[in-house]
Parts: sequence; C-alpha cells; structure tokens
Amino acid sequence: MSEELLQNVTDILENAHSQRIQLTDLLSSLEESKNQVKKSAEESRCNIMDHFSKLKKAVIAALDARMDTLIKNVDNIEEAALSPLCQCEDMINQGIMAATRVMEDGKKIIKIDPKDNVEELVKFRDNTDSRHLDSLPEVPSLYDVPYISLELTKGLDDKLSELINEEGKILERAPVQITDIEEGPGSLTIRWSEVDDDIEVCDFRLQFCSGSVNSNQTKCIFHNAYTGPLTSYRLTQLRTNAPYSFRVCHRSDSCGEWSTWSIPRVAMTTIPHYQWCISNEGYSTSNDDRILTRLDCEDTFIHYSKEAVYTTGHPIKFKIIDAGEGSPMDGIGLAIDNTDVFTFQRNNAIFINSSGAVFVDGNEMKTRLPPSVKGCADHISY
Repeated sequence: MSEELLQNVTDILENAHSQRIQLTDLLSSLEESKNQVKKSAEESRCNIMDHFSKLKKAVIAALDARMDTLIKNVDNIEEAALSPLCQCEDMINQGIMAATRVMEDGKKIIKIDPKDNVEELVKFRDNTDSRHLDSLPEVPSLYDVPYISLELTKGLDDKLSELINEEGKILERAPVQITDIEEGPGSLTIRWSEVDDDIEVCDFRLQFCSGSVNSNQTKCIFHNAYTGPLTSYRLTQLRTNAPYSFRVCHRSDSCGEWSTWSIPRVAMTTIPHYQWCISNEGYSTSNDDRILTRLDCEDTFIHYSKEAVYTTGHPIKFKIIDAGEGSPMDGIGLAIDNTDVFTFQRNNAIFINSSGAVFVDGNEMKTRLPPSVKGCADHISY
C-alpha cells in the first residue's frame, strides 16, 4: 500500500514539474505578446505625433503662403487703382495752384488804372492759366473705382475640421497577415491572407531579410521578393538553418498607397537544397554542388542527387546554362533507386530526354515536351 502511495506521489511530482515547465513557456509567450502590444503602441504614438506635427507645419505653411498671396493681390489692385487717381489728384492740385495765381494776378491788375495798363490786361487775359480756367479733369465715380474686399470659402473651417477628424485610422492588426510558412529544399513557401474579407486587393508585396527581426537584429534591410495578386510565394536558394524574416502588405489599386506591413514572421528551412553527387569521372560540380558540368568525357552517365530530400509537392527547377554536342541519353529523370548509372529507360523511373520524349518504366509515351536547349528551364513537380 505504501509503495502504491509513494508511486502516486512520484507521479504527482512529475506532473507538477511538467506543468511548471509548460506554464513557464506560456508565461514567456505571454510576455512576448505583451511586448508586441507595448512596442507597437509606442511606435504608433510616435508615428501619430510625428505625422500630425508635420501636418501642422504643412497646414500653417500653406495658410501663410495663401495669406501672403491674397495680401499681394490686394497690394497689386491698390497700386493699379491708385495710380490714375493720384495722377488726377496732381492735375487738380495744379489747377488749384493755377487758379490761385490767376486770382492773385487779377487782384493786382484791378488796383491799377486800366487805361494805363492795356498791355498788362491783354497779357493777363491771354496767359495759359487764364485760358484753362474752364478745363476740369474727369474724376471717376465711386462705382468706377475698385472697392477691395475679401471673399472667403463658406464653411471652410468646418470642412477642415471634418477632414482632420477623418485623418488617420488605428488598426489593431495589419489588413494582411502571413498565415503559414512551409519549408522545402533550400526554400520557404510563404502564404498570407486578408484579415478583412471586405477589402479590395489589387496587389500584394512580400519582402524578406536575412536574420530575425524579433532578436537584436533591429536594423534588418528588407528586400522585395514578390509583387502581384497571388497569396503565396516560394523563395528559393536559401541557406539551410539560417533565419529569415518576412512581411507582407497590399494595395487596392495599381497606383494606390501600400498598406501597413504585417507582423514579421521568422522561419528557416532545415532541408538542404538540391545537390549533385559526383560518382563518375569526366564531370564536376560548382556553386555548392548546384551546378553539374560535363567535362571531356565520351561516355554518358547518370548523376543523382546527394540525398532524397524532395517529397511530394516540391517542384524542382533545372536550367541548362550551356550545351554542347548532345546525346539521345541526355535528359532529366526520376527514379526510385540510384543503382543504375547508365540509363533511365528502365522500370520504376520517369525520363525526359533532351529531345522532349517522355519515358515511363522504359516505355515511350505519346506525350512529347519541347526539346531542352541552352538557356531553357524545366520544372518538375511530383
């Protein structure tokens, strides 16, 4: 009985230990979630203050510029309107001065005996000032001169307030999020979807960078990987066991603004990329065994991959970089085993030769593909 009770205690202790480990892991995940909320909130506050600070400066600068323009318009109208009025004023003042001179000269002549000053009387009568006493300049009426006023847009302050009230929108999540990352041989397939089904999407943009943005590598430089309407993309030629960070955004039309970025997702592939295995003389590999080159060799041999790393659903892309004199046995094949190095035209094998002929289990099929030539790229999915 005591042994059974002791075993029960031992089991409880083990369960408690396991429970504590799991709860500690959950606490770590919870802390990471809290940090994400706090960090994103602080970044959003900074972005809001920075945006509205720039907006204030832009609005004030635009208002000041518009005010200066209107004042200059007033100045120009005033200057253009006052110029002829000032000229008319000068003419009137000159007329007043002329009339004053005539009055003063006339008073002097009247005091003298006219019989003895006929010549002076004639001279007074015929001088310029006397002859122009009936000439008056034309003074424009008030209706003919500008009455400068200001016409404002009615309700502009309300419209501005309405626009400002609509500026900005706080999102709990970016409209597009990465939903799944699947590793493949030297590759990662990234899938994403819209958080809101009602949004209209024209294009998505996927970016990646080497390293983890969730670690201390905060200065990662993102590069464009894909832009288009699809919701998945396979990024190839990646290093094995090396972390990569991904983010995605969208836009509603081809000329519109891109949305905010999704939460970065970090992933890596543990499956090595396709590598050739050199087992025969007359061949060599390069670029981390990705490129197979046939040297000066008369015989044709089959070269297999180093490992059977590809599984169902993983496409393989073969590209012919250069081509010399061909052989009927040149081509690409898939086999269950790698025991035969001479031919793919055998059981449990699929073979496509350089002419485009397809062989299954050694039998030629009716299906025929385009011939493989220099520069072409063949995709194989199985």
